[in-house]
Amino acid sequence: MGQLYQMKKLEDKVSDMKRVLVFIAVLTSLITYGQRKLTYEEAVQIALQKNVDYNVQQNEVERASGQRLQSIMGLGPSLRASADFFDRRGRQQIQNPETNQVEFLDVISNNLQGSINAEIALFNGLNRLQTFRSSLSNFQSQEFALERTRQNTIFNVAQQYLQVLLSEELYRIAEDNHRNQEENLKRIEGQVEVGALAITDKYNQLAEVKRLENLMIRAKNTFENDKLVLAQTLQLEPGTDFTLVNPGFDVNRVMQLDVDLDELYKTALNNRPDYNQQRTLVERNTRSMWALRGSYLPTLTAFYNFGSFYNSRIPFSRSDQLQTVNPYHFYGLSLSVPILNGFSTRTRVQAAKIDRDNSLLQEQNLKTVIYRDVTTAYQNFEAAKAGYLASLAQFEAANVAYSLEKERYELGVSAFFEFSQSNNALIQAQAAKAQAEYTLMFQETILNYQIGQLRDQ
Repeated sequence: MGQLYQMKKLEDKVSDMKRVLVFIAVLTSLITYGQRKLTYEEAVQIALQKNVDYNVQQNEVERASGQRLQSIMGLGPSLRASADFFDRRGRQQIQNPETNQVEFLDVISNNLQGSINAEIALFNGLNRLQTFRSSLSNFQSQEFALERTRQNTIFNVAQQYLQVLLSEELYRIAEDNHRNQEENLKRIEGQVEVGALAITDKYNQLAEVKRLENLMIRAKNTFENDKLVLAQTLQLEPGTDFTLVNPGFDVNRVMQLDVDLDELYKTALNNRPDYNQQRTLVERNTRSMWALRGSYLPTLTAFYNFGSFYNSRIPFSRSDQLQTVNPYHFYGLSLSVPILNGFSTRTRVQAAKIDRDNSLLQEQNLKTVIYRDVTTAYQNFEAAKAGYLASLAQFEAANVAYSLEKERYELGVSAFFEFSQSNNALIQAQAAKAQAEYTLMFQETILNYQIGQLRDQ
């Protein structure tokens, strides 16, 4: 009986352990499901799908495409058909079939008439051609605006993505330092118990641990806040937890980049979508001005009209009237010469010229802005490379100094104050190294953005 009882008890324990393991597995799966791993490419794609400015620019491109199609069709002839059905009451011209004479009678008649009209402008001061070219420039301008908006979106995502990675790294450094100093506190407590160190060292180290704990809490809070900013940019569902995948930036590759300021400026003028957009705007406004100037010249139009009608008072059947008796067609040329229209054309041409001149001024100003942007990005990039090298040297020196000072302190050669100083120097060097590394990566992103070569990968 005792053995059966022991076996039953063992089986109950095994069953309880299975239930605990199942619960842990389910909880782990839920946590894993809730935490979404987000790569840099995925973040960019999500931002492009949900960014309002980018979607608005896509709509503007669609609008410009429709205007371009309209201007293309405007180069061809226009064709329209019309039909009317009406009752006419009063004196009318009615042909008498017996006398074959037209008589004026006061009658009521049912009427049906239709016509097809076609016309094409043979010459209108090149207005249609210039309008077509203007619409092409406008379409290209909207495409450049869309590309710049895309780069702006990628730039914002890259900045926030790198900031989250930096905050996460600083939080990890703070955790590691707090954990290491807690271990040092335990060792100091042991040495105090055996009388190797003074009790003041114990409380000094305890204060240091609490200070690092406070820094760790602040680093975690910064990390969580930066994640919220990125989540808002990506418009993720509230409460969505995610972890970022480090893109694996190659610092050595960035350090080996040799860039030239003059080449960067030339590349920016060729590739910057906002500058290309401004240039096409100048071209569009110039074409629009010449199109309006064509309104000063005469317009020559060729036309052709074909139609027929039916009158209930004419003694022929409807089909005979429409097909045989009443069909008509005429064609010819129409010349229209503008003489005076209250200076309307002059005012519109003047306004178009002002728009062209203003766009030229904006183009010149944008060239200056681009040179300033590229120069600033170049200087910051070179400074980031120098800063990264300095942070490496700082970290190596602080690491060696901390190791030596730790040995001296454990041997009782140096005081706690000196040991604490070396530890703080190491913490600062670790943070400076992390910041310098991510700053260097982001400066490369800024450089690519300023020369118009920012990509989503």
